[in-house]
Amino acid sequence: MALLDVVLGYDCNLGCTYCTITPAMRARALPVERVAAAISQAHTDGYRDIAFTGGEPTIFEALPRLVSYAKRLGFEHVKVASNGLRYAHEPYLDLLVKCGVDRFHVSLHAPSDAAYDATVRREGAASLRRLAVEALVRRGLDPTADLILKEDTYREIGPWIASPRALGVRRFALWLLSLTDQASTLTAELPRMTDVAPYLIAAFDEARQAGDEVLSLHVPRCLLPGYEEHVRHPGADRVRVVTPDDTFELKGSRLSGGTFPDACGACRLRESCCGLRRDYALVHGVAEVRPS
Repeated sequence: MALLDVVLGYDCNLGCTYCTITPAMRARALPVERVAAAISQAHTDGYRDIAFTGGEPTIFEALPRLVSYAKRLGFEHVKVASNGLRYAHEPYLDLLVKCGVDRFHVSLHAPSDAAYDATVRREGAASLRRLAVEALVRRGLDPTADLILKEDTYREIGPWIASPRALGVRRFALWLLSLTDQASTLTAELPRMTDVAPYLIAAFDEARQAGDEVLSLHVPRCLLPGYEEHVRHPGADRVRVVTPDDTFELKGSRLSGGTFPDACGACRLRESCCGLRRDYALVHGVAEVRPS
């Protein structure tokens, strides 16, 4: 189903070491009136799913009102992609549910508590992360844990997944580090996909045994033979992105892929593949892909 992805603003209550948002961007946010107009237009254009992202969407006071507005218009599913820390304050979580949020994505940032606090640069944040996940699971909200694969995290996918799984989380999305804007210089932290692939496959095998959902973003299916059903590409579907700076379609944008070596032309997976992200190709080239 077509998705409207609304970036309410770039500000955040954390300061992650790999964040793509520059200090200047943090000052930019969408006026509520513009968000409401974008929601209305998207509904007219046939969009029925909506996501609120950031920055950190839960720090924006208007979020509950905008969720309610989207539901009144007839949006079927409302997702919030967040670091989740405000969910540790359970009345706020209950308010979002009452307004209509039915899909919760929580970024876990780093495997261990110590690594988490160091990554988000906020002491004690890991304890809030745990309380938030527990609150989501206790309410049966079936959250998705978003994990960022970097040079210092991808080898720990297994234990990283195991920790929230022990709390009741059953859905996981594995995202490859993005080197846009402020993160453009972090080239040493972007791992090669061929190095990451064996760890992804091990996670997929464990998920199949446990009955969990583990999906990989950005790594082409050709590098994960036999596990194609675990691969999703953000730009494969119809997604309209509204930000404080621009409105655009995700497919074909710098965030979704679009870089294909010549050999990909004859690949049987070509029509369902979004290719490599441009930032990845600039760092590691395109020789890793294995068209089938």
